[in-house]
Amino acid sequence: MTYSIVARDAATGEMGVATQSQAFAVGSSVPFALPGHGVIATQSMAEPMYGSVGLELLQGGFTAQEVLTALSSVDPQPQRRQVAVLGVNGDLAAYTGDQCVESAGHLVGDTSVALANMAASPAVWESMVERFEGSGGPLAQRLLNALLAAEEAGGDFRGRRSAAILVIRSSTTGRPWHDTVVDLRVDDSPDPVAALAALLVTRARYQDVVRAFQQAIDGDPVTADRELELLRPMDPVTEPDQLMWRAVVAALAGREDAAREMLGELAASAPQFLEAARRFGKAGLMPADVIERIVPAP
Repeated sequence: MTYSIVARDAATGEMGVATQSQAFAVGSSVPFALPGHGVIATQSMAEPMYGSVGLELLQGGFTAQEVLTALSSVDPQPQRRQVAVLGVNGDLAAYTGDQCVESAGHLVGDTSVALANMAASPAVWESMVERFEGSGGPLAQRLLNALLAAEEAGGDFRGRRSAAILVIRSSTTGRPWHDTVVDLRVDDSPDPVAALAALLVTRARYQDVVRAFQQAIDGDPVTADRELELLRPMDPVTEPDQLMWRAVVAALAGREDAAREMLGELAASAPQFLEAARRFGKAGLMPADVIERIVPAP
């Protein structure tokens, strides 16, 4: 009761799954991923075995088609399932059982597979592959483009409720917390794909500011501040936590007047973040005298 796409970025090797459904919290049941090995989407009357055990089989050296063949052979009701598998080397396989509710089907592209059931028409999965294969940019954005194409083609004919994007690395770094590139979900929304698009933008902005903050407190505030200022025309600051971090970076870079101006905005809109800035000084993350000069008195 869902449409999904599994896909690979041929340039980076990153792999991902994107999905949307009228069902609640589709991101908790459809996408499965294991960095360094592959991604799987399992839907219709979904059987989690295809995701959990399928990833184990990919890890053990099975091809995408071998995963589907092995698991469908032990599934008592494979005719109700719809599954797509992508291995780390780019091998793709998909299956749509003959008891999936129409319109139901899938299309295998060069680097992606789209699948849908309870869709408005076959154009839903066909347009997803076409849009993904024809677009450029980061994998997460291309996956989002595919979801937008599905919506334009009619999407889930019952309506919309939840969506998710999951992107992983093609090789493990030894630090598992770095191997998931994007993991975003919208569990309950009247327009989940639009909400997911907004989250992608927010995620990128958030990561830029946090990265600069870390760089600043680690000893290179001038570079961090310069990078944030270059982003400012394209990235107006609205979130109070990000404004606070930008103020701290500016202060550490010697631009205390700019820092005071930003913190002055927070004093009127979100004064609790002034206390957060003070606590950075208490924690030794920035000099106490700088905090005294830039943070308005309580």
